[in-house]
Amino acid sequence: MPHSATPSHSTAMHAIPGAAWVASRCLQAPPHPLSCTRCLDACPAEALAFHENANGGVSLLASDACHGCGQCLPACPSEALVSAEVDALIATQAPGQPLRLGCHRSASDSDLRRLHCLRILGSDTLAWLATRTAPEAFSLCLPSDCRDCTAAPQHAEDTWRHDAEALATVHIVPARASYRPARAGVSRRDLLRGRPSPRPPDIACDDMAPKARRLQRWLAVTETLGEAPVLPAISLNADACQAHGVCARVCPTQALQETPAGELNFDPQACLDCGHCVAACPEGALAPGNSDSTTAVTLRQAQRVDCFLCGRPFAARKSDAEEHENTPICPACRRESALMQESFDGLFG
Repeated sequence: MPHSATPSHSTAMHAIPGAAWVASRCLQAPPHPLSCTRCLDACPAEALAFHENANGGVSLLASDACHGCGQCLPACPSEALVSAEVDALIATQAPGQPLRLGCHRSASDSDLRRLHCLRILGSDTLAWLATRTAPEAFSLCLPSDCRDCTAAPQHAEDTWRHDAEALATVHIVPARASYRPARAGVSRRDLLRGRPSPRPPDIACDDMAPKARRLQRWLAVTETLGEAPVLPAISLNADACQAHGVCARVCPTQALQETPAGELNFDPQACLDCGHCVAACPEGALAPGNSDSTTAVTLRQAQRVDCFLCGRPFAARKSDAEEHENTPICPACRRESALMQESFDGLFG
């Protein structure tokens, strides 16, 4: 296809009522089939599941138990789950204008803007809206029985409510109705009546890869709110590291990158805190942590040399390069030599 004919947008696929799933952003789907179940864990109805396709791909599907609360959306760090109504809210909120939000059950006056369930808004989105509306008021109108609602989390600690009260003015209003499930993405009845089905949001083709989008949104409002988010951090045991670069190759966002010179760099602003680099390191040389620093750091200083035995280039640690200045040996050849020595000792004592 000529470059001029290349589409600039791609439409997300419906996954749950009121939301859509962008497979290329999802850590569970090819080309980066990494284990991530945060959306499944956040669902109070346990309605979501990943299913393998006949072509080897993966689909995120919702069972009939899904009531469309959307709590799976803020749980996804790469925003593989998106909502047209949330995108519209962000796009249309004018700076410096007050905003009152309520769910479909909140009884209030006409200036209330409604989402199906306010729990679809993550703390990053609430922080962005609070900054956008400043210095005017940003308020949330919750029905009186919000904690006992079908969409409320099953565990005792309601972290969303805590974040909402910290970032907005929360008003408790009467509940005008019982919880109603969100309308499905495709409704046969609506088609017969001539109502258009909700359209999933359009995603720019250059925005289809996993990124730390929610963390970036938090960082964008940090200065205004005066409160910095806790960022992921990685520490490296230099003595255990074999400098083979597996951690950088499995990182879905390039938060970990190995330079041509053999250095290993970490950018906390690009990290999804998915833990795949930690799990992939054969030597267990990486350890996760937290930090308030946004500065990229160099975890390993190394130099690129050719292996004396196999001839392949590898990133040698400075201590190894100094010790084996004339005969540098890569980790694979060192392991092979050690294995052969063990076998020899086993046979001949």
